[in-house]
Amino acid sequence: MAKIEVRNLTKIYDNNVVAVKDLTFSVEDKEFLVILGPSGCGKTSTLRLISGLEIPTKGDIYIQGRRVNDIPPKDRNIAMVFQNYPLYPHMKVYDNMAFPLRLKGYSKKDIDSRIKEVANILNISKLLDRKPAQLSGGERQRVALGRAIVRKPVAFLFDEPLSNLDAKMRIYMRAELSKLFLKLQATVIYVTHDQTEAMTLGNRIAVLKDGRLLQLDTPMNIYNYPKDKFVAGFVGFPPMNFIEGKIIEKDGSLYFYEGSFKIKILEFMYPKLKNYIKQKIILGIRPENIYDKLFVSNATPDNTVLALCEVVETVGSANFLYLSTERHSFVAISDVSNKPSPSTVVEVVFDMNKVHFFEPSTEKTIV
Repeated sequence: MAKIEVRNLTKIYDNNVVAVKDLTFSVEDKEFLVILGPSGCGKTSTLRLISGLEIPTKGDIYIQGRRVNDIPPKDRNIAMVFQNYPLYPHMKVYDNMAFPLRLKGYSKKDIDSRIKEVANILNISKLLDRKPAQLSGGERQRVALGRAIVRKPVAFLFDEPLSNLDAKMRIYMRAELSKLFLKLQATVIYVTHDQTEAMTLGNRIAVLKDGRLLQLDTPMNIYNYPKDKFVAGFVGFPPMNFIEGKIIEKDGSLYFYEGSFKIKILEFMYPKLKNYIKQKIILGIRPENIYDKLFVSNATPDNTVLALCEVVETVGSANFLYLSTERHSFVAISDVSNKPSPSTVVEVVFDMNKVHFFEPSTEKTIV
């Protein structure tokens, strides 16, 4: 089984920069794990440590149950696909794909068989006689992927392989990767800063920040149940709105009070919020969970907010409404047919079943 385990992994570079700090996770056999996070969070360093291109400061890496800290990259039987697809420019596609097999001493017959099989899977059979300069970005990416697949490694490591493609090609290649790895049933660790890639490709997502693992879960659990404010804000577009306020109590009910509006909190949240009465707190709500009052049958003064519409962006089938109160700004998503005029006051309804609350000092999720 091609299971990969990372235990208490730390990487500190010579200038005392901590790239990875006490990282622990496992990737199951045939699982597609995405490592997601902003630039500089330790994603690529983690991949390079697993591949053997970097040496851990401390911690252990296991591949198929074997500790590989002291095993060189070439003997780990892992294929790494980089951002810039380093193909040999003087070689044809066929020879680029054959190169790693020739180094390992495979026969011409085996090499030819493997290349034709993989070329057929990747739909690049017609490209085998071309050189890299004659290929598009998407074609070069598929050739680089083919060169990795022909080796039949135990696992694949991807370092932002789609980031150099244009938007249309990126969408196409994302779908192609999904289909390919469903067919190959391979173990994959895929690094990206693109949340759409993470949400659509991964069986699970590991969110990193400052070299630390913040949350490891399924895409929908990451989206619906973020464990802290950073994860909540990093996943989702437009990002989650965060509004600072405090919890107040009135007539036995709890309310979130922002300073210019007050909304009633649902009773199932009381046990976790009662200790925050009269204290500062952060409310989080996604733009798609804020609705125009005109289209909500259960709108009441307890869940309605008056806001100034400052900007309206029409994005295909939806409008992004940029709204503000006296103290805060936030974004809502409306149907494209609902387009309020800028500088007008609108009434919006917060879906209180979908709100999140975060502790201001630790930024951990309370509800």
